[in-house]
Amino acid sequence: MLRATIKSLLARKLRLVLSGLAIVLGVMFVSSAFVLTDSLGSRFERLFQTVNQDTAVQVRAEDATDGRTLTDADVARLGQVDGVARASGDASAQGVVPFRARDGKAVPSTGAPQLGVGWTDGGDLLGVAEGATPANDSEVALTRFTAEQAGVGVGDRVKVYVGPRYESREYTVTGVLEYAGGRPSLSGETMVAFTMPEAQRLFYGRTGVYGGVSLTAVEGISDAELRDRVASAVPAGFEAVTGAEVADEQASAFKQLLTFVNWFFLGFALIALLVGMFLIFNTFNIIIAQRARELALFRALGAGWGQLTGSVLVEALVVGFVASTLGLLAGVGVAYGLQAVAGAFGLPLPEGDLVVGVLAIVVSYLLGMLMTVTAALIPAIRAASVPPIAAMREVVRPDKPMLGLTVTGAVLTGLGVAAIAAALLGAPLAAVLIGAGVLLSIIGVALLSPALTRPVAGVIGRLVAWGTAGELGRRNALRNPRRTSVTAVALMIGVALVSTVTVIGSSLRSTVRDLVENDIGAEVMILTNSQQLPDGREGFDPARLAQVDALPGVRESVAYHFSMATVNGQPQQFVSATDLTRAGPMFALVEESGTVTPAGATDALIDTNTAAALNLRVGDTATVEAAKGGPVGYTIAGIYSSQLTAGLLLPESAVRTFAGPLAMQGFVALDEGADTDAVVAGVERIMADYPLVTVGDQESFIAQQNALVDGVLAVFYVLLALAVIVAFLGIVNTLVLSIHERTRELGLLRAIGTTRRQVRGMVRVESLLIAVYGCLLGILLGVGLGAAASLALRQQDLLSVVTIPYAQLAGLLVAAALAGVLAAILPARRASRLNVLDAIAYE
Repeated sequence: MLRATIKSLLARKLRLVLSGLAIVLGVMFVSSAFVLTDSLGSRFERLFQTVNQDTAVQVRAEDATDGRTLTDADVARLGQVDGVARASGDASAQGVVPFRARDGKAVPSTGAPQLGVGWTDGGDLLGVAEGATPANDSEVALTRFTAEQAGVGVGDRVKVYVGPRYESREYTVTGVLEYAGGRPSLSGETMVAFTMPEAQRLFYGRTGVYGGVSLTAVEGISDAELRDRVASAVPAGFEAVTGAEVADEQASAFKQLLTFVNWFFLGFALIALLVGMFLIFNTFNIIIAQRARELALFRALGAGWGQLTGSVLVEALVVGFVASTLGLLAGVGVAYGLQAVAGAFGLPLPEGDLVVGVLAIVVSYLLGMLMTVTAALIPAIRAASVPPIAAMREVVRPDKPMLGLTVTGAVLTGLGVAAIAAALLGAPLAAVLIGAGVLLSIIGVALLSPALTRPVAGVIGRLVAWGTAGELGRRNALRNPRRTSVTAVALMIGVALVSTVTVIGSSLRSTVRDLVENDIGAEVMILTNSQQLPDGREGFDPARLAQVDALPGVRESVAYHFSMATVNGQPQQFVSATDLTRAGPMFALVEESGTVTPAGATDALIDTNTAAALNLRVGDTATVEAAKGGPVGYTIAGIYSSQLTAGLLLPESAVRTFAGPLAMQGFVALDEGADTDAVVAGVERIMADYPLVTVGDQESFIAQQNALVDGVLAVFYVLLALAVIVAFLGIVNTLVLSIHERTRELGLLRAIGTTRRQVRGMVRVESLLIAVYGCLLGILLGVGLGAAASLALRQQDLLSVVTIPYAQLAGLLVAAALAGVLAAILPARRASRLNVLDAIAYE
């Protein structure tokens, strides 16, 4: 039986290739995600070890946001601890941004830190490649990558913005620095090295202080032992950790991010493999139908149930193994290519080899083979159930009635809709209900699809099928509704997810426009593009708004400061500070209770959700502890609701307790008839020294926010495209196998005068009908799920408008129709080129 199975495989190589392509693509996605994240994790782990290799112990603040510093006396005392060979004070900060020489604009961040440091001996890690280190406070040295990005060299002048001290000034470049091995950068970061006194003044506001201390050990003293000795000399608010512990912390934080990325990509890979299961299922179903006589003869010759089932499963295992191997290799290639692309786009990655871990190999083979065998299980059981007497019959068995399948599908769909409706009506465990409702709805519609094939696809077929060839194609598609529906459902899943994302994205875009046009009482907005948690150390000096108010056409302006703080003992609460008398009109605050325009120096506002979470009411006291100054009590003067802001709104005087005085946002209201473009240009000139700040009118703000939405949607579309591609491979596979099944029929059609062109048209109509039917089901299901998700987000005040993007969905349907025509090229060509006499004689 095994030899017969192997011969069957070798005799149907095209079938093997087509059925395995879906698994190849899905496994490629899985393996590339594992290989890429494992490789990056390994590289950055070695990077962090390298960065900290010259440090035995590091003394640092327990809370990096509280602004604590060490003095020269502290450094000297730590240097006198027994076992310390050298104590070196560290002064460093993020948000130090160089400007480009060619256009005067800031060097954009690639996502890596933009660093500033006080220069000390770089040890073995960092050294001077050209020129010299800075000797006075008007000089700086740049890493080679930073110099290239800024377009400057030794002797040139470079403008630098220093976030922590909120100023920009020009320096002379005295040197270019390189890392060990001639590397211009470790991972795409920029770095500006100042003299130590200048760095201290810029970062901490005074000289003679440090953010931390790096210690080296005398020979024979371990890092851990030195850490324990130093612990007793560490000032309050600071801690001593070994260089290895610092490296592990940094690597661990990065690997947590990679783990999230890995699971994110793995989710899309599983969707593609799920779609691939429909392809495998349909393939083996068609194969079993084609081999009915062969399998019945095996039964007549004495083959048992287990032997026939095993033969089909062995064939599935071989397909799964070969496809998983090819997918794994392709995934390694994709991971290598992505790293190369990152380098080509100026995103330097740490050096290192590609890591193909055991987990990547095991998961790739496990998923690929398991899903292949699972998809082939029902066809295998069906193959074993063929009775020996069927070997003498032309037709093995009639199609099973679809009543049970239809009823089951209707019940599951109804349950799914009910679960989603219950969640939207406020039932407990709403997230679980929505998840269960989505899953039940997809399964229910999939089970209903065979019953819908003839009525729905029949109507579609009459619209797209013209002439005799078109009518034959329509009837071929409707001849076996189970086969057509399984092929269409594979496409339906991918299109449903795309449609869901499209509806949510359209609702987000409409919400942004609605909020900006109707709820923001400002025509010009000043925003800060920051990758850090808001703490008042990135943004712009609010005093600049006095210059903005002096511009022609400006009625008033208001600054918004943001920070994280502890409120009534609850850490990591979002607080903001502004002129509360103008906050209400500027942000359309809806008064829930109290007043939204308080005037007291210790009055504060709070939104309804935060008030409920912290159990605060009007008249209660909220104790806020930010970065500086200790706890401060504020009286809740009003509770508000708003689509634009949330959290605790504090008076402007609260900024003194934030880590820095910079405002993250500014809003400018204009006089009626004022020239908005002229005001925007004037504000841009005033804010020119702040590289992270952008200025725009309402339309540019809407475009900027929607660009973020579109960027996120583009990622989803690219990832979901894999599932759609697999589904179209399923259409190709079904058509090829169906043509093989109808060889004699096609020969007879050719014999009675059907032209090759008509045969190709017949196959194209069949493919077009399957594609449009599957896409239409997916769109209808996706619109329902997307609308439900949008309504749920609206209830959480995350959306204000729910919109259905009819034009985009219509475009999706047209694209599916075109893809259906393209999917028919190979099968149509194969059908039209059949030899008439051989086809008629085919058995």
